[in-house]
Amino acid sequence: MVTVKLTDSELEELNLMKTQSGMNRMQLIRKKIFASGAVAMVNVKEVLGELSRQGAELGRIGNNLNQLARHANVLAKQGKLHPHTAEELKKLLEEHAGIQKKLDITWRHLLRAVKN
Repeated sequence: MVTVKLTDSELEELNLMKTQSGMNRMQLIRKKIFASGAVAMVNVKEVLGELSRQGAELGRIGNNLNQLARHANVLAKQGKLHPHTAEELKKLLEEHAGIQKKLDITWRHLLRAVKN
């Protein structure tokens, strides 16, 4: 067991890091001492909030793309849809699906990092 004395300002800084990281004091101290390389300190609430906002925006974009696809299907049945427009819409839908997949992977990585 090791006892450490901190000044009031050092203790305040440690408590701030504890709050921002979601780790307890011992986890923080161990990570600082034994981690290879620098320890990144992030405000988990801010990161999760931003990812949530981005996910919501991506959802709204997906809804808009789906509405465009439905409208394009109606136009295609009427023979009024230009092939170039259909191809562009297909590219946008594929790009959206790729971004959504990357966001899902980022969420999983972030959740694993927060748990450790």
